[in-house]
Amino acid sequence: MVATPPVKSDLVLHEGIILGHPLSDSIAIGAGRILAHGPFADLKALVGPRTHLLKLAGRTVVPGFIDSHLHYLEAAAAVTGLALYRCRTLGDLLADLRLAAGRTPPGNWIRAFGCDESLLIEKRGPTRAELDLGVPKNPLRLRHQTLHASWLNSRAIALLGLEAPGFEPPVGANLMRDASGKLSGLVIGMEEWLAEHLPRVTKAETESRARSLSRELAAAGVTAFTDATVRNNAEDVALFARLAMSGSICQRIGVMIGAAHLQSARQAGEAAQSAGVGVVAAKFMLSADCDLPDLSRRVNLAVELGLDCAFHVTEVEELEHALAAIEVAKSEYAGAPDALPAFRIEHGGMIPPNYIDRIFALGAWVVTNPGFIHYRGAKYVQEPGLIPHLYRAKSLSRAGVKLAGATDAPVTPAKPLAAIAAAISRTTVDGIQLAPEEALGTEQSFTLFTRSAARLMRLDAGDLEAGRLADLVVLAKDPFTLRPSEIANLAVEVTIVDGRVVYERGRPAIASSDSADLQTP
Repeated sequence: MVATPPVKSDLVLHEGIILGHPLSDSIAIGAGRILAHGPFADLKALVGPRTHLLKLAGRTVVPGFIDSHLHYLEAAAAVTGLALYRCRTLGDLLADLRLAAGRTPPGNWIRAFGCDESLLIEKRGPTRAELDLGVPKNPLRLRHQTLHASWLNSRAIALLGLEAPGFEPPVGANLMRDASGKLSGLVIGMEEWLAEHLPRVTKAETESRARSLSRELAAAGVTAFTDATVRNNAEDVALFARLAMSGSICQRIGVMIGAAHLQSARQAGEAAQSAGVGVVAAKFMLSADCDLPDLSRRVNLAVELGLDCAFHVTEVEELEHALAAIEVAKSEYAGAPDALPAFRIEHGGMIPPNYIDRIFALGAWVVTNPGFIHYRGAKYVQEPGLIPHLYRAKSLSRAGVKLAGATDAPVTPAKPLAAIAAAISRTTVDGIQLAPEEALGTEQSFTLFTRSAARLMRLDAGDLEAGRLADLVVLAKDPFTLRPSEIANLAVEVTIVDGRVVYERGRPAIASSDSADLQTP
């Protein structure tokens, strides 16, 4: 009988810190999984002639970060287009628009992103006249940072026919008007309509944008994400499948499908499966006048399809509707309890204390956005009565509520380390601390984007244990020894997805070839 030769690893990271394992300084990876960790001397049996060796030199290996809620195509457009979210005055914003107009041929659309009047010193958005003055020869769409509204200049309004006789806006849209009754340029609740009526982005441009964002996510240590865009249908899922298969996106991908498109969920799942993309949830947007019977019917359909149910919740009224729908769904579910899909409260922007036990009793997740406190905290400072209820974490965790973290990119930057730092410090960009009693410890904050996020996404990842998926990140320093401000600025040195280096700071990945010689960089 011939003895089976020992398994050899594809990659060994050695002589550093393996987070959570003080007796280990190295970790071995093979066939996309973690094979073992321990002292380097104990792992040498796993090193063969085709094993890549990457010397950590004291750096720290942590589980890859999972962003549980972002908007990929919007974030890709923001990354590769005109992003204005750093502007804090109307003057700066309009100056950036004028510069963009000077670089754009007359008549071509300008797409910009990132204006939020609550974060500007003037506490208002640009007027139509200001936009016309800054961008006189191009149609302009300036998206609100929340993704729920846009500002348009006169050329855009004319091309879209918004002032044409007989124009009927889509249901739920609000076209704001000035004192004279003329359109002010701000349109709310028309984002899907605008996306359908603006010139289509070419396939080549879509792929280029996707590659750019994927690289940026890898540089931030993101190894998996869930796209939470409510308009996603079978066609959008198929697009993500194509981007994954072409290599334009190197992260693991989960996609939510909009509740209005549940009839195409099975078709979407078939399109996704071949590319390893998961249709993970149905996305529900809630309104103040929500029809609970209709909402419950759609939630039950999602449950029958085996989809998690994700509810957009930033206000108390939305939270009430979501919990009521979950209660109906759970009471009517006839299957085995352990087969019930997950119910997700997305954002949880406002959770009064009397709702916490109810959320726990329903077993619902809260997908929180600690980065909102940091990047968007200035808008909350003026409402001290709301601050104790904003983006709760500690009180939810203490009550046993399951938590995962997300950036909601492009609403905030897709930087999990910055969000983790915010979960620890609860500090705004301006240095103001908001509800410090809701702060989490460093380990809990990392769990939001690792172990808990993996559990919610049903990925066998999030821990540095043998058998787990080899989705890892190498950080310059041990984050558990750093202050929040240092964590936010901590360099990601290497990002590994499925055992393959997809990003290495300062040089190309070294682990993409099966035939490379044994080396010790």
